[in-house]
Amino acid sequence: MSINPTPRIIAEFRPKHEIKVDLDERAYLFPAGKSVSQLLFLSDGRTIFVEAVYPFNQSHTPPRLVALDLEDAREFGRRLIEAVHCARNQLVVTSGIRISINVVANGYHLQFGDMNNATELFLGTNCIWRVCQGLLRIADLIAPVESN
Repeated sequence: MSINPTPRIIAEFRPKHEIKVDLDERAYLFPAGKSVSQLLFLSDGRTIFVEAVYPFNQSHTPPRLVALDLEDAREFGRRLIEAVHCARNQLVVTSGIRISINVVANGYHLQFGDMNNATELFLGTNCIWRVCQGLLRIADLIAPVESN
C-alpha cells in the first residue's frame, strides 16, 4: 500500500487559474501580525480564493483570506476601484461577503468578515492598482464567455 497520493488527486487540488500580485513593504495582515509580500488570486473555475504569501510564517498562519464567487468578486473589484479613484471609504455587502475598504493616510485598510472578528489587510498606495488589476483579471478569467 502506497502512502503517496496519485497524480490525479493532486491535479484536482491545483487551481485552474492563478494571478500573483507583488505588494510593497507596507502590506500587513492582522490579527496575525504578519507582513505580506504577495497576494494570490486563485480560482477553480467557480470560486475565487484570495491568499497571502508571507515572508515569514513560524506560527503557520493559514494563507487564505477570503473566498468569493464571481458576482462578489466583481462587486468587490468595482468598490475597490471606486475607493481608490474617489479616495473615499466603501462597503461591499452581498449575500456572501462583507468587506469594508477604508482610505487611510498611507494607503488602504481592508476588513474581511464580521467587524468583531475581522481579518484586516493594510495595503500601501504603491501596490493598490496592482491588487485591483489582479482581482479584475481573475474575475474575467472565470466569467462566462459573452456572445457576439
